Amino acid sequence: MTDRPPEAPRASLNVAMITVPPNSASGLFGMRDVLNSVGLGWETYVTGGAARPAFNVYTVAARPEPFVCGSGARIDPDHAVDDAPPPDIVIASGMFASATERITGVAPEIVEWIAAQHAAGATVASSCTGAILLAEAGLLDGIEATTHWAFYDLFRTLYPDVHLRLEKNLCCAPPDHRIVTSGGTTMWQELALYLIARHVSVEQATRTSKFWLLPNYGRLQAPYVAMPQGIPHHDRAIAEAQAWIAAHYATPDPVGRMVEISGLTKSTFRRRFQAATGFQPKDYVQIVRIEEAKQLLETTDAGVAEVAEQVGYEDQSSFSKLFRRRTGLSPSEHKLKFGRERFQRYLEG
Repeated sequence: MTDRPPEAPRASLNVAMITVPPNSASGLFGMRDVLNSVGLGWETYVTGGAARPAFNVYTVAARPEPFVCGSGARIDPDHAVDDAPPPDIVIASGMFASATERITGVAPEIVEWIAAQHAAGATVASSCTGAILLAEAGLLDGIEATTHWAFYDLFRTLYPDVHLRLEKNLCCAPPDHRIVTSGGTTMWQELALYLIARHVSVEQATRTSKFWLLPNYGRLQAPYVAMPQGIPHHDRAIAEAQAWIAAHYATPDPVGRMVEISGLTKSTFRRRFQAATGFQPKDYVQIVRIEEAKQLLETTDAGVAEVAEQVGYEDQSSFSKLFRRRTGLSPSEHKLKFGRERFQRYLEG
């Protein structure tokens, strides 16, 4: 039997990190650090093996001049869009953006460049609100995508063709997975591990998670979702119903009472409520109740049965099932993860 020749070193993949003035520094530089360590960190500090960088990571901006990003950090772009090397992967990281108005501070050349790289065969990925740039480029139309949960109303209003799945941490567009979006804030870490596993190896993804102590966030960001204010609407009858349910969420037959308060017929109320809020009235009531339940679990010593009753559910079992369906956690698990006891120990001693 002849010896197998040694495997030729794999060429590093070009990764273009989009840099724009609204960027959050943590996601931008954190992603760069993690990807730059693949093929280097573990080999240097653990195995002593040959260092073979898996990625060549560089930043790309509309123009080459330095600027201060949304976090206040100085960014010196490696390349402008007109001289950037052809990327294998493009990443749009999170930005400080309005949840109620179209993004500002982003040059149209950046959006056009992202679309052009995808057309040329690159994988295009986003973390957190970086998905806005992909939506502006039209890349998310007709496919499932995720972003930070606070931007539900913005996407519903400005990008209605995007199939938003805010409960998910990652969305990968079939069939070739060349469009990938990840959830809010620190979900760039999950995106980094996904890109490493898919474009390098599962072994390197495992090594990277150990080297950087990256947690397993699971498949859902639902446990972290809260109820944002959303984009204001101008339907006074619906606004009055929303104000009423915010103070009377435990009332029996809350949807019926909201219909009465609005002075509308049931069918008209449901249609206008959906148009104004993006939710059916029943779903909206459930969300309000679950949000109140979260607050009680996080800030009081009340047990699950007591919390269920306070937010309008007589049957603890039904409440617990609904809570898990909405958040991905049981009420007890939520209390353990977010309750005040978790942080109380920091104040002791």
